[in-house]
Amino acid sequence: MKLYLAHPLPLRKEIREKELEIEKETGIELVNPFYDTGRDDIYEIDAGKKDRSDPSLDFKKIVEKDIANVQRSDGIVAYITKTMHSIGTMCELWEAVRMHLPIYIVSPDSIMHPWVRYMTSSTEGMGFESWDDLKEYFKAKAVK
Repeated sequence: MKLYLAHPLPLRKEIREKELEIEKETGIELVNPFYDTGRDDIYEIDAGKKDRSDPSLDFKKIVEKDIANVQRSDGIVAYITKTMHSIGTMCELWEAVRMHLPIYIVSPDSIMHPWVRYMTSSTEGMGFESWDDLKEYFKAKAVK
């Protein structure tokens, strides 16, 4: 199973660690748009040479690549919180809804928001309060 991993840019390093752990323990491939899709600009951002609003970033290429990666996935895992907003994550989630892909949302504080409930219930997905809950769900699902 291959799932697109939507999350805020500022949390990319922390989420990368979780991604690698989940992949190792569940066998699921998580496609991280910052590190698994050939985005060389991320290494420049990590090195402090650019920031997310740098005019040299090819915004069209970035967005179209993200959309294509969502479309090539079997579903989407998204990390959202009330305090860390990500326009990209919301747009990637809507693309998954549009395509009727399963949506799995990890959210320590927004799991009962009407939009979160709508996206997960209308797509055979689920909401989780933690990465560990998501990991245990997929481990149990693989056993069946």
